Amino acid sequence: MHRLILFFLILFIVYHLFKRYVRSLFGFRTKPHDKRPTPITDELVKDPVCGTYVPKREAIVYGKMGKLYYFCSKKCLEEFKKSGHQNDRA
Repeated sequence: MHRLILFFLILFIVYHLFKRYVRSLFGFRTKPHDKRPTPITDELVKDPVCGTYVPKREAIVYGKMGKLYYFCSKKCLEEFKKSGHQNDRA
């Protein structure tokens, strides 16, 4: 009787190890929580002229008096330069 129980226990362990190996071989995910969405890592910055939020890496950067300003377009940058930073709401 002990041999029979030991045989089924070994068979159970071998089955689960084989199942895990086959799933990893074909790229199946074993747990549903493995499908987490990719976090957004880019910071949004506000254009001081039009108020549009732009990803920092795509924004046009302008430095004035030791401060950096971020713009959504060259048009907003030029308008900012003309106004002498009166429209600065940042």
